[in-house]
Amino acid sequence: MKFVKKYKVLISIGVVFFLTVASTQYLKPHYTYRIIDNEQAINKSISKMVDQPIQIKLMKDIDNKRIVLFTLGSEIGESVLTKGSNNKFKLDSTGYGSNEVRYRIINTNKGQYVKFIGRNTDNISKILTIVDGEKYYLSVLEAGYFISYVPLIQKTESNFPSGSVWYDNQDKEIIRINISKDYIL
Repeated sequence: MKFVKKYKVLISIGVVFFLTVASTQYLKPHYTYRIIDNEQAINKSISKMVDQPIQIKLMKDIDNKRIVLFTLGSEIGESVLTKGSNNKFKLDSTGYGSNEVRYRIINTNKGQYVKFIGRNTDNISKILTIVDGEKYYLSVLEAGYFISYVPLIQKTESNFPSGSVWYDNQDKEIIRINISKDYIL
């Protein structure tokens, strides 16, 4: 009789433990990832974060991330959202400022990417960027706003590319960022 009682107690504890673990794995996405997958809900969430109305210009999915390019008055902003198992999003980061182009390295569930986003006022056609000594080329839409990215061939600890060169459609340099004019590409 004592054996049966101990067995029932152990089974009960096991069932409670299993249900607790299972429910947190099932319920967590429902309270963490709450932004519906539509532009209006994403706009509302970002506007609430920056405490001002924004205007979304572009959105692009990269694996489990959604990159949002927006304007806040005359400033350019970006938000990164992560998609959960419930097909809703959570807001990871938001930033804005006076730079016409923003860039950084992002991590997704499938790897790392270097991305450039912004307003193409300089007629940029392509960007050469360097991450950990490796060169990457990104094509850029020549009018309006753009989101361009390329996967990294090896993992990096860097958050930003070490330098970049922007070119127009005639392959003439527009600007070098953190790369000396003397450095031959």
